[in-house]
Amino acid sequence: MAKSMRSKREKRLRAIRRDIVATEPTVLKKEAAKLAAQEAALAAPKLIVKSPFSRTTMDTSASTSNDDTKMGMQVLLLFIFLH
Repeated sequence: MAKSMRSKREKRLRAIRRDIVATEPTVLKKEAAKLAAQEAALAAPKLIVKSPFSRTTMDTSASTSNDDTKMGMQVLLLFIFLH
């Protein structure tokens, strides 16, 4: 009885695999369409986008990154000192 159930299950799995292999070209078509859309987007003319940030905001962010670097060095030195 178990062998009969096992062979039926194997037949179903083979049928499912055949269906998947038979429908694979649609997957390839979708992939080709996606690649074509990406190529068209890359070939399109670039749009000019103005930055919403002012110059003073950029100066502030530069000083913040310097503070982060100093903090990172302090943590690194503390780690080296403790180990």
